[in-house]
Amino acid sequence: MTKEELIEYFNEHILYELLMLRYAKLRLTNGQTQILWNAMFATFNVSARNLYEFLNNKGSKNEVNVHDYQEYYGDFVRHAISDITGTLQLINEQCFHMGVKRPKVPDKKVNMSRIQTMFDWIESNIDALISNFDDDFRAELQLARANPTLQPDTITTGPTGPAAPAATNHVTFSGTQPKK
Repeated sequence: MTKEELIEYFNEHILYELLMLRYAKLRLTNGQTQILWNAMFATFNVSARNLYEFLNNKGSKNEVNVHDYQEYYGDFVRHAISDITGTLQLINEQCFHMGVKRPKVPDKKVNMSRIQTMFDWIESNIDALISNFDDDFRAELQLARANPTLQPDTITTGPTGPAAPAATNHVTFSGTQPKK
């Protein structure tokens, strides 16, 4: 991928996953109805796994991984994964597979402590990656896109069919775009 394509991908997809991770984490800690908490929990887990796989080069040759940015990130070294491997295993059992190992007992399920550990690991690695990017590369990143407090607080409704709201990486941005 070209430098421009990598920047576009980071702005479009990595920052979107980071936005969703941060927003879900924020909502999980604010007290919700059980159904909304479950929805935010699922959202958190999907974004956490996507970012984990990006940072650990787990994707296939058809997926973008952190090593694709190697030319632009200097001395970036990912933190050890030992603190989160148990949580990842639980997330896989609890959320991504309908297997017989799916936990039933609350003490065996992913909890807020594990969510916080996963969140901190991703945040620290993304922060380290961004700070290690070359200055000219980092200047092209639209980091404010990953800030949930700058997103509009409007309700999305509409008719069914092609004109209906759909999942998008283009969340309407209401904050100030960072200067390039």
